[in-house]
Amino acid sequence: MKTLLRLLRYVRPHAGWAAVAVVGMVGVAISMMFLVFLVSPIFDEVLGANAGGGQGAAAASPLAGAGRLPDTGVIGEMRRAFDSAKASLGKHLPSSRAVILLLGFLAVLTKNVLTYFGHYAFYRTGLATVKDLRDDLMDVLLGQSARFYQQQPTAMLMSRATNDVEQITNAISDRLSDLFQDSFTVVGLLVFVFSLNFRLAVAAIIVAPLLIWPIVHFSRKLRSRSWQSQERLGEMNAVLDEVLKGYKVVQAFGMEGFESGRFRETTWRHFRANLKARRIQALTTPVMEVIGTLGIVALIGYASHLIAHKDMTTGTFSSFLLGLYSLYTPIKRLNKVNLALQSAVASGERVFAVMDTSVEIVDRAGARALADVGEGIRFAGVSFAYAPDRPVIRDVTFAIPRGRVVAVVGPSGAGKSTLAQLLPRFWDVDAGRITIGGTDVRGLTLRSLRDKLGIVTQETVLFNSTVRANIAYGRERVDDERLRACARAAFAEEFILEMPAGYDTVIGEAGVRLSGGQRQRLAVARALYKDAPILILDEATSALDAEGEAIVQKALERLMAGRTTMVIAHRLSTVRGADHTVVMEDGRVVEEGTHAELLRGGGLYARLAELQGIRD
Repeated sequence: MKTLLRLLRYVRPHAGWAAVAVVGMVGVAISMMFLVFLVSPIFDEVLGANAGGGQGAAAASPLAGAGRLPDTGVIGEMRRAFDSAKASLGKHLPSSRAVILLLGFLAVLTKNVLTYFGHYAFYRTGLATVKDLRDDLMDVLLGQSARFYQQQPTAMLMSRATNDVEQITNAISDRLSDLFQDSFTVVGLLVFVFSLNFRLAVAAIIVAPLLIWPIVHFSRKLRSRSWQSQERLGEMNAVLDEVLKGYKVVQAFGMEGFESGRFRETTWRHFRANLKARRIQALTTPVMEVIGTLGIVALIGYASHLIAHKDMTTGTFSSFLLGLYSLYTPIKRLNKVNLALQSAVASGERVFAVMDTSVEIVDRAGARALADVGEGIRFAGVSFAYAPDRPVIRDVTFAIPRGRVVAVVGPSGAGKSTLAQLLPRFWDVDAGRITIGGTDVRGLTLRSLRDKLGIVTQETVLFNSTVRANIAYGRERVDDERLRACARAAFAEEFILEMPAGYDTVIGEAGVRLSGGQRQRLAVARALYKDAPILILDEATSALDAEGEAIVQKALERLMAGRTTMVIAHRLSTVRGADHTVVMEDGRVVEEGTHAELLRGGGLYARLAELQGIRD
């Protein structure tokens, strides 16, 4: 219930449309009651002994009398409304039968017009509600830290944002309208049948618990099965995501059969869980229908006794029976609503579990905006571990003066890239601090800190959009002349202009239509366009061949000019021109100095240079 109420809170901003929908549903219920009411005069006046009555309404309605419709309560009000309408329309129509049939048509027309507006209003409310939920989920995901994404598989998060939210959409947009309309209809029809014949209605209600039992029993089971089905779907998506991303490795190792078997195992588990849920859904309706039919047979037997003793007319019983039978469809739909709501609650719990995950990296109280780089950046006694008792960075201290280029080098696993992630606060240090202009980065707002950073990494992230949109990423207004200048500076314009639509060419998902060197040059152009005063280059050329590296290196040199830059590198040839070099090993700084000083020192840097064929 807590999850359902939380989902319904998303309806509040759309309360106006929801109110329109509710009014429409109330009108549908009233129209339905009036249609059921008309069955009695249709049987007793149009088809029965009183058929062929003349114009106008009699002072003593043929609906009154022994065994006919009561003159009090809801039925009495309907009788009076019916007699009034009959008298008014009877002046213009040739017979009483024509009046009754016209009233029936008008009731059907009113019911369906109100049904349209009510359902449309509910669909709009539901779809807007789910849109808001999905938007909030995206906002939460965008605000999460690197640790969150390290612990949560991408396929699982996609399943939450798509499949789970779709389950909620089905319940709120499609089934919520049924919930209100059918609830109002059930209440209205119950009032009608009790007003029509209290004793017969009580007899009918005795059967009701038999109808309620399968609803309660099956809904409890379906909720459990729905949860299991969604879990299995998440597992299947995770395997599919891995295979699609790593298809080259799968094919290179000849593991198609292995991966196919692994995927088939997940689809089998999903099939089993889904089939169990569908079996419950398939069983619910037949069980309710059989039980309901038995109840109606018993009621017909009792009603025949009342008719034989003149306590009820055939028309009155027909009206009662139609009202009772009309309860079956909305109750059956309410059962489906209940089943859909159970699935939605299960999905909602999973979505809210993601949304309620605490955000690790946030602005601290009193955080201020970063205005200037000041004297530069300083790592002071920084230590960090991705997991307890497994430190990656140990007491690292060094400075990057304003406008200078400092390279961080060392063997694989030394902790170089981790330092590059600590500066923009993708992770927070465990000990020590990182300062910019003397201020701890944890005391700065995240937006202002990251606005001052330009990042180019080995794994270039581009989007399935145009070249222009990727260079001016996130900017609503684009200075086209400046954008082209940045592309030229990054040695990218030459290949851009060779594309079919130039700067308006869509480059595909992750820039799949470009070579590695072209993707890196676009990343450099993007960093140039951002024009951030601090630059982080993390193995920006390590994945390129010699020719591509040479071109990108020239672009990077233009990008670094005048910026406070930290360069993470494995190839020492790419950082020979750095103002200062920090050498790391096993998470610690083991050497510092210029390229020449470190070569003369004969330490780790000199050994790495010798291995890479660098003599001077």
